[in-house]
Amino acid sequence: MSNPSLSTVALHVVDQYGVAGKTLAQAYRSGVERLVDTAKSRFASALQERSVPLVNDQIKSDLINAQQVLADFMLKRANAASDRAVQAIDAINARAANGIEAVAKTVSRFETAFEISNLEAVRTLNQPAATIVTQIADKIVEGAKAIEARVAAVAGTEVAVVATPAKPARRAVRKA
Repeated sequence: MSNPSLSTVALHVVDQYGVAGKTLAQAYRSGVERLVDTAKSRFASALQERSVPLVNDQIKSDLINAQQVLADFMLKRANAASDRAVQAIDAINARAANGIEAVAKTVSRFETAFEISNLEAVRTLNQPAATIVTQIADKIVEGAKAIEARVAAVAGTEVAVVATPAKPARRAVRKA
């Protein structure tokens, strides 16, 4: 890709933004799953460890089951939202790519019909900017993949919860 056309650069940038969007949608999905799983396990352990007045084992079991149903509902909704986001990204990418290709064909026909050679000078002038835009799009994808990897890495490890003692409340001082 030593000297790509501007339409090729534009298609590459659109494709890279689509990849970044899909990667972030997957990171969102993984983060929500991790959050819900952590909440489920903490709720169950907190409920089992404590003795609550008027709450027997049957009620605790029912509360845990109700919380799991709610958590499953939340996961389904988050996955559905993520799927819709990916579908929207695909649709936007397809429309953008079709538009870019249509403009490139029109410019090509216009250039050959009127035998205009000045457009090559425009391409040459815009080539450095196109290269920079391509590099930026590649960096955005790398960043999105790093976020996804970080979310996945944190999801694989158990997060330790450190209990901090509560600070004493400040008392208001009345001035006489």
